[in-house]
Amino acid sequence: MKSEGHREAGATSLGCRALGAAVAVAWATPGTAWIFPEHRDITAAAVAGLDGAQRRALEEMWTEARGAGAEQLCHSVVDPAAEPPEGGRGCIDFAALPALAGDHACSSSELWDVATAGAWTLQVVAAAARVKERLARAKEESERDDAWNSSHLAMQAADHRYLTRAAGNNAHFLLPRATVEAGETLEAYVDRCLDPVQPINGAGLYVDYHVLALRLAALSRGGTPGERPGLARRALRAEAFALHFLEDSYAAGHYAGTWGDSAWRKGTHDLYSQRGLTTMTWGGALFGSHGDAHMSEHDLRVAAEGVRRSLADLARAVSAPPLAAVGPLSAQESAMEGLDVCGAGHLPPAAPDPHERAAALEVLRASPIPAGDPDAISPPRERAEVGPFIGVAAGIRDGLATGGYEATGGLREAESLEAGVRLGYGLEGLLTSTMDGQFWIQASLVASPAQLDLSCPGCPGGKRTDSSLPRVPARFPLRFVLRMPYYVVPGDLMLLAPVLVFAAPDALQSVVFAAAYGGLLRLQRRISTGIGTFQFILGREVGLTLSRRGDRFYSSVAPPDPGSRYALVSYASVELDLPLIEYVPPKVFHTTLSLAASVQLGFSVEFPIRAALAQQGDARYGGLGPSYLGYLRVVLDARRCF
Repeated sequence: MKSEGHREAGATSLGCRALGAAVAVAWATPGTAWIFPEHRDITAAAVAGLDGAQRRALEEMWTEARGAGAEQLCHSVVDPAAEPPEGGRGCIDFAALPALAGDHACSSSELWDVATAGAWTLQVVAAAARVKERLARAKEESERDDAWNSSHLAMQAADHRYLTRAAGNNAHFLLPRATVEAGETLEAYVDRCLDPVQPINGAGLYVDYHVLALRLAALSRGGTPGERPGLARRALRAEAFALHFLEDSYAAGHYAGTWGDSAWRKGTHDLYSQRGLTTMTWGGALFGSHGDAHMSEHDLRVAAEGVRRSLADLARAVSAPPLAAVGPLSAQESAMEGLDVCGAGHLPPAAPDPHERAAALEVLRASPIPAGDPDAISPPRERAEVGPFIGVAAGIRDGLATGGYEATGGLREAESLEAGVRLGYGLEGLLTSTMDGQFWIQASLVASPAQLDLSCPGCPGGKRTDSSLPRVPARFPLRFVLRMPYYVVPGDLMLLAPVLVFAAPDALQSVVFAAAYGGLLRLQRRISTGIGTFQFILGREVGLTLSRRGDRFYSSVAPPDPGSRYALVSYASVELDLPLIEYVPPKVFHTTLSLAASVQLGFSVEFPIRAALAQQGDARYGGLGPSYLGYLRVVLDARRCF
């Protein structure tokens, strides 16, 4: 039988492991390129660019594939109802399928079920429509950033696997090109992308899925009336997956270079999504674009043209004599339909039909050439402030205190300086820069000068303004701080994590992300402005200042010591420190080093404890009472991330 001590230690260990698991889940950074409404807009613009015959062929495929009973599917390949108004019931058109593929479904075979039977999918469509409206209204970068953040949270609320579905590999990113000296051609690059030895990648997935879609479309054209709906459905879902990865390849964060750990990939991805990046296409044209939530009209037009060419291939395959063989799919081709792009490390071995492969290469010829690997020339890279860190912090606090130390009223100035060490785990801007997922502890040495009365009406012994007889003596206490996001009430992640990590990991993931974004009610969400961020942080950061036994106060109330007008009181104290509002100006972050400042407005309560009359046999004394402080604190924080 375990002792109580063992039980307590076990519970503590379990809580720590659970919280660690929560953090690990939270670090599963989404690997998306364009967000849902941008993916759909690219596909819709591409469909609009098809000629009449190609559009009719695609509409006929969609009608045939829909069949009877597909109530969630729209009637047209691009349907206004797929962007429902607030509170309206939407539907899913073909243009939405590439947005669902990869981000909300892990395989081609899963996609149709998600689109037709997933009740949450309509919530995703509605959320995407709201995000698109917010992006259209955004005039400042901070508003766009907030809409970007909201899109991830809205998708996560509807689809609990959204944020980790793409975390298992680099499927949404392009394989780095070879060195400039190698003179790699598109054909050689695609050969390398399709090699099963190479990591799974966006270009290889596009080629394999597009070839599969063309093969299925050709089989549909020659199929019996009973076979055609199923073949058309399989062709459309394969092409939807192909288009998702083709569209991803036009996003700057996905051709900027994918090597490095999650923090480096995310930092580089976000940097170029916002700022854009110039390169060349495989066809030799100058190319530049942005990424997630920052798509410009030019970005849309260029990506849509590439997608239009791919859809034109599909229309020709279903309506014209096929270029591909009309025999049954090979085992390798069939394997692509069940491939789990969220978890697979490599593409399955395949030998795409040369005619259909040539068609896919022509589409890719207008796509951007990706950056090189660490040994080749590549654009500057940036690291996200994600992962463990150690740092130092120094601060100054100034405020007005009242009560305690035999003061019956009035105010006194309370100042302090502190310097300490922080150790923690950063999830700063995990999704975007407005997310606060800081987990850290801090230990500091504090220097608190003596506190003198500014006023003290009716105080025993009168107002104290002489530093030799202060209201509160100078002290050098220790201060400990814990910062952690919470879901509903402060500290609840420590209680929720041990339960959810085993019972409902998907729910735990949602809880951690919601907590980092300001809690269930979003009261503590960072508000981003051009001059920095503002945040309500009550309960998110808690400080405890401990003064050692031996601090001395001269009492005017207690019976005086022999030969003195005062009684010497020896005491210790505990101060509970609760910041309310925090302002953080734009920080400096370079690779693994971060330097930031913050300004906090808060309050604290100090409780003297173990007070005793030092010259009177250490008799207990209860006359000091609690004191209250309202303050302004300025902190400088330097961190080294690992």
